[in-house]
Amino acid sequence: MDATRIRDGKIVMLKKVVDTTHPYELEVNRLLSSEPHISHPRNHCVPIHEFMDVPDEEHTHIIVMPLLHPFDEPSFGTVGEAIEFFHQIFEVCSSVRHPVQ
Repeated sequence: MDATRIRDGKIVMLKKVVDTTHPYELEVNRLLSSEPHISHPRNHCVPIHEFMDVPDEEHTHIIVMPLLHPFDEPSFGTVGEAIEFFHQIFEVCSSVRHPVQ
């Protein structure tokens, strides 16, 4: 769901996370959105603006992040752009298996 953040008017994406369904999602997002990981050049993850608990819903949280466009809009203009896209995807996968030091 998209929303407008009141304090600065930015359009953001709200994502509901339920700990019982995805027990590590909040923890992984917090880790990758904090130092030293957030400033590491190999971290291409979407930065998280805020984490909020949902009142009266135990184990339920809202992650606030920038609103992004689909990965293929606009279309890749060159083969090099597509290669760079996949390079970054595989780099993230490699980082998850071998965390950044």
